[in-house]
Amino acid sequence: MLRTLTFSVAILALFSLGCGKESPPPLAESQPLNVVLVMVDTLRADHMSLYGYSRATTPFIDELAAEAVVFDRARSQAACTFPSVNSLFTSRYPFDFNVQGEGQMGIPPEYPTIAEILQAQGYHTIAVSASPIVRSTPSKENPNAGFGAGFEVFDESCLWGSAACVNARALKLLGNAREPFFLYLHYMDPHGHYAPPAAYQKQFAGPYDGYDFIAAGDHNPIGEMIYGDGPELDITDRDVQHLIDLYDDEIRYFDGEFARLIDFLREDNLLDRSLLAFTSDHGEEFLEHGHVGHCRGVWDTLTHVPLLVRFPELDGGSRVDNAVQLIDVVPTMLDELGIDTTAIPFEGTTLRMLFEGGRPAPVYAYSDQGRYRASDDGRWHFILDGVESSATFYDTRDDPLEQHDLFAGGSPEIDRLSTTLNQWLKDTGQWVRFDEALAASKAKEEELRALGYLQ
Repeated sequence: MLRTLTFSVAILALFSLGCGKESPPPLAESQPLNVVLVMVDTLRADHMSLYGYSRATTPFIDELAAEAVVFDRARSQAACTFPSVNSLFTSRYPFDFNVQGEGQMGIPPEYPTIAEILQAQGYHTIAVSASPIVRSTPSKENPNAGFGAGFEVFDESCLWGSAACVNARALKLLGNAREPFFLYLHYMDPHGHYAPPAAYQKQFAGPYDGYDFIAAGDHNPIGEMIYGDGPELDITDRDVQHLIDLYDDEIRYFDGEFARLIDFLREDNLLDRSLLAFTSDHGEEFLEHGHVGHCRGVWDTLTHVPLLVRFPELDGGSRVDNAVQLIDVVPTMLDELGIDTTAIPFEGTTLRMLFEGGRPAPVYAYSDQGRYRASDDGRWHFILDGVESSATFYDTRDDPLEQHDLFAGGSPEIDRLSTTLNQWLKDTGQWVRFDEALAASKAKEEELRALGYLQ
């Protein structure tokens, strides 16, 4: 069962939840900042030139970074859209969402979302989502929906569509939006199939003479071979590289479309009246650990995600190399807006100290996917396999693809990270319910497979 959270009468009024809803408090005399939260599905941090990738996949985002705070070691709390976005919206770890009943992937009403919080503050709340998971109404992949709470407008017309479609809908809706507004944009580039629009001129993928499905950017037959009863395939390095080339082209295509969005926001200084956060829900595997796609592990390929936040009052850009989590994004944004969150059940924290010159205590990030649980301090990554009761340990600075397991060698860092992970498991209620947590995660994987989202 989900842990029951108790709110004071004042907090219930603040969020306008339940019966007898009260009007939100009046806005301050000075106009609050707008909030723009950009989610790019399946965007791996290490495939962005922003993070040192050898290919110029994100030239515009690289430029935008000069006027933003870039977090170099951001970690998503899961390697699947559900429950990663749930954690982002609510600043809660995935455990609370994995243990929901069968077919439930949305956000339970007892956890206030950023949309609900801002709506209660008088914000005009708008979402444009191309995702089949993050929806206000049912889809094939998410038949119970459950992400629409707090949104006055939730546009789903770009289902599986390109970034250009999401932009077009967003710009149209902003034309009628009142300020302050909260705008959530969920782009599906570069989620598989890796197939940028025909009008886009590929920068990285060249001629390919091989499997038709790989030429089409479809990794699913490989997944069917690995996870199901699909036919055996002779997959070569060249085949995998072509998938990567197409994936990188998807990123480059999105970068150009994101530039168009930002150009629009710069008009009439709208961008400078807005707090902008840019991130991803998870990454993607290209057989680095024997997997393709996502949802099946917590390695850096899957949970090291981009995070960039533009604060209008900051002059120039900066970079932060501490470990941070996606559950820290909402507390940071609300802190910037001056909204008191002390009574809200967040499990993340504001990141202000990290980019304002403070010296915080060691910071850790945690991930939870299927059989795996992990802790990370920005360099060392400890991964527990709860089914096998085994562990692996990586130095992500010297081994970013995590190909060399250091666990057998022993290290004081292993003890520190494993102790930290155990404490997190206790704090989140998983320690005494670990079998239940593993079973719930497995059940959600099976649901996604039955719905056609996983092989």
